[in-house]
Amino acid sequence: MKGNSPLPRRRPGFFRSLHSWLFFAVAALWSEAHAKDVVTFNRNVAPILFQNCSTCHRPGLSAPFSLLNYADARKHSAEIVDVTQRRYMPPWLPDAECGHFVGERVLSPESILTFKKWVEGGMEEGRPEDLPALPKWAEGWQLGPPDLVVTMPQPYLLAPEGKDVYRNFVIPIPLQKRHFIRGVEFHPGNQRVVHHGFIQFDSTRKSRGMAEGETPPSFPGMELPETAVMPGGQMLGWQPGKVPYFSPDGLSWVLNPGSDLVLQLHLHPSGKPEPVQASVGFYFTDRPPTNSAFRMELVRFDLDIPPNSTNYVVEHTYSLPIDVQLMGISPHTHYLGRDLSGYAILPTGERKCLIHVPDWDFNWQGDYRFVDPVFLPKGTSLHMRYQFDNSTGNPRNPFHPPQQVKYGLQTTDEMAELWFQLLPIRPADGPILGRDYTQFRRQFMVEYYEGRLRTNARDGLAHLKLASAYQFLGRAEEAFDHFSIAARLLPDDARAHYELGYQYLMRNRFTEATPELEIAVRLDPKDHQSFGCLGISQMGERKLDQAEKNLEKALQLNPDDTLARQYLNQLKAGR
Repeated sequence: MKGNSPLPRRRPGFFRSLHSWLFFAVAALWSEAHAKDVVTFNRNVAPILFQNCSTCHRPGLSAPFSLLNYADARKHSAEIVDVTQRRYMPPWLPDAECGHFVGERVLSPESILTFKKWVEGGMEEGRPEDLPALPKWAEGWQLGPPDLVVTMPQPYLLAPEGKDVYRNFVIPIPLQKRHFIRGVEFHPGNQRVVHHGFIQFDSTRKSRGMAEGETPPSFPGMELPETAVMPGGQMLGWQPGKVPYFSPDGLSWVLNPGSDLVLQLHLHPSGKPEPVQASVGFYFTDRPPTNSAFRMELVRFDLDIPPNSTNYVVEHTYSLPIDVQLMGISPHTHYLGRDLSGYAILPTGERKCLIHVPDWDFNWQGDYRFVDPVFLPKGTSLHMRYQFDNSTGNPRNPFHPPQQVKYGLQTTDEMAELWFQLLPIRPADGPILGRDYTQFRRQFMVEYYEGRLRTNARDGLAHLKLASAYQFLGRAEEAFDHFSIAARLLPDDARAHYELGYQYLMRNRFTEATPELEIAVRLDPKDHQSFGCLGISQMGERKLDQAEKNLEKALQLNPDDTLARQYLNQLKAGR
């Protein structure tokens, strides 16, 4: 009976309330699940931008706009999707399938898809509590306070318009004694316009002489004197986003007193006058090097790329005479380079990819350190294979319509270089590698310049370069003949007259040496070597007053010219 029913009586509307509760509970769960699927700036996009893009895309740095907040990201959302899908950004040239390098700037496919979903979903900002904190960027020196900071003495004012500028700034390094260097850190002084830079050193004052008369002391162009070098097999370059580092234990390098810092900077006008005042911080160590890296290149000078060619290929190879570890690698071409490969053929016949750049971009060139150095045994051959595109299909081609392009130092010329940083497994084998590579390089240059002279026997520069290569290989008489021809074909080239004068001097033919060296010092009044050799030649002629004057001039230009000082002391002692 109803009155005896064990079930409690339900209040009116109970089931309706239950249904409402269930509806809202399910709706809330669905809404929460749906919210997790919606891509928002704060939860999904900002973490990717902060981790991968903020290195450059923040105020005062090299990128053209900031990406630190929702408004900026929304404004540039179409660009973000476009450049990340094309993998133009973040700027990273090497193919990850070939190997991994320190500091890789590569987005995952999931991150690239996140940008696309965000835009397609309406670019929601999201909940404020989902926004991560901005990264904390290192203030000042990332490696800590340097032991020595060398700064350009005055700012260089970059013009607001015009072509990119290559400028070489020369700054004396205030050292009183030799130091072992474990690291350097480059501060560009103005990241808005400094595209990249190279750090080199000159202990001869040759670069200093070339920079005199300018404020700050500097000279233009990509060509440096042979006396400006990167010591200890280092790869001392800087590009936006590159992180400074300390050398591994035992791989410090030596910096001697009297050296000049030579900063080669690539500057890009911004549309307004921009001051640039770069600095380099040096970090010392008491530990001398126990081994030294060796920096070598594969290079081709015989580039002759016809217009409209889409697949102009050059190759070069070198066989290692010792066991080494490959520490770093750096490819280089200009605007026509397209597909660049460096690989090794091991003694077993196995091919090992070292670097592959499938879409070269001159504006993002760099050097790359291997996460795990690559062991290459004796007998391994190193290979370079570069493809150039000189057609209208190359968006970076500087010529419209395309023109014939040859090897040269201007950015509108072309180059083909692949640099290797090699570490001998056994430190005692280092000199073997140095001698073998130098012999290889000189023989290669002989073949190249002999080929140029077969095409044009009046190519004075080819005669000069061929003579230098012959001289190194011990082919003295052939060298003398080509130095003579070079001086005749290059009447305004100081180096040609110096080299010929030096050849006469070494043969004690003083009356023939002196006129050539007089021409050399007239054409280059900052070359201490020419003044020193002229003084020595005049001593041989017994023109002692003139000899003393020129030897003193050599020492004025370079107080460290020990040969000039030796002959000056000898001259004075004999009077």
